[in-house]
Amino acid sequence: MSASRLKIFLLSLIFFTNLYANDTNDVIEKILNQTKNHPALKNYALQKDLKVLEKKLKNEKDISIRIFGDSHMAADFFPRVLRGYLIKSNSIGFAHALQPKYQQNLNLKYSYKDFKILNSRNPENATLNFPLGGIIAKAKNKDAKINLDTTLDKKKFQVGFLFKAKHNTNAFAIKDSQGKNYQLRSIQTNKWSYKKLELTFPLQISALQKDAELGGYFITNEKNNAFLDTIAINGAKSDIWLSWNPSVVKNELELLHNDLIILAYGSNDALFKGFEKQKFKNNLKHWIKMLKSYNKNAVIMLISPPTVVQKKGKKYILANDFFTIREALYEIAKEEKTLIFDMHQFMQESGGKNEWIKQKLSLKDVHLTVKGYELMAKKVLEDLKRYIHY
Repeated sequence: MSASRLKIFLLSLIFFTNLYANDTNDVIEKILNQTKNHPALKNYALQKDLKVLEKKLKNEKDISIRIFGDSHMAADFFPRVLRGYLIKSNSIGFAHALQPKYQQNLNLKYSYKDFKILNSRNPENATLNFPLGGIIAKAKNKDAKINLDTTLDKKKFQVGFLFKAKHNTNAFAIKDSQGKNYQLRSIQTNKWSYKKLELTFPLQISALQKDAELGGYFITNEKNNAFLDTIAINGAKSDIWLSWNPSVVKNELELLHNDLIILAYGSNDALFKGFEKQKFKNNLKHWIKMLKSYNKNAVIMLISPPTVVQKKGKKYILANDFFTIREALYEIAKEEKTLIFDMHQFMQESGGKNEWIKQKLSLKDVHLTVKGYELMAKKVLEDLKRYIHY
């Protein structure tokens, strides 16, 4: 997806949210009531795993939820609703070192100078050593800076930094709001290192070497660590994880264990040429197995994308492989014993794509409006109560 299309997408979301907020609130409640007896969430998960998740949600302490996905998740509109209803979020979890354009983490505020963002989605970066999440913040020069703050009331956290540098000297300086100062120094040159510090936000992160790199933060609360984090990239396909360094990813998966993992892919798989169903299934199943190996008893939820259309001339038409991808996701859900939420089904049962556009819940392309994502997330929460009491 091009930068111009993403910009139009985000600006349109903001426009529709401000202009139609009151009307769409009424529409959301109306649609939820009308579809109450038509669940879009189907359950193939193990009952014992659902019971573990139910207990965690009731307890609300130390529950960890992670969402992997594409642009439907990267703007944090869908995740923020789940975060607000499922848990009393007092922590942040994983966060990208910097957010690419038109992405956001609503728990954090970023500003920076003299850093460039490297994205594993871009083919020209295919040979780079990407960690979990596939985003690197690289210092253009010494003294490049990142200012990082949280929107949460709590400000004191354990903050883990993933970083690397070309020279075996200090790579980054960290200063927190209490005046504490630390340096990050790589154990090995040009290898990812991890350092955990107790810090009070806001933070200032300064590069001490040109080309020093940050691969992400792990922001946790030692005593009560409830969070929902999002690892998403605009334009990502379901095999994006294959462009990440497997040994580094495995080490990072050890840092935070999850109770519910949501995988929201498929839109971009349908839009790109060369789709192969079996390859799609094999890659996603392999990723699920890896996640399960580090997250015992975690419940996996697949989210099948909303109606995927692409522009042809002046019209939008259904993507050729959309229904094949939807079918493949159902097969994976059954074979890997996961939950699956069907966005397209929910849209169809509440009027279809054109009606959602009329109701200001969807854009003309593959994306929804902010209120459309809110509606989808609320439907997930409503349907989840059929299988889990929380």
